[in-house]
Amino acid sequence: RPPRSTPKPSSAASDVYKRQAEGKLDIVIQCGNKIWDIHPLIPIIRAAGGIVSTWKGDEPINGGKIIVANNEKNKNQMIKLLKTVS
Repeated sequence: RPPRSTPKPSSAASDVYKRQAEGKLDIVIQCGNKIWDIHPLIPIIRAAGGIVSTWKGDEPINGGKIIVANNEKNKNQMIKLLKTVS
């Protein structure tokens, strides 16, 4: 009998952040992030020039509703738009 393969966790979220860090996306918006979903990625995103915050513009250290933007202007525009749904 062949050995069983270990299921790999979904990398869809990390792929999105990778594309943003590569400059292929201007903004990533997610909700319901746990601290372990976003916290390890914050230094990587920031080192690539990205801006990470909550939908309210706060530090994302506790997870939650997250915006990753390529610049401050885009982040602020998204915060303004998301006020109507948050």
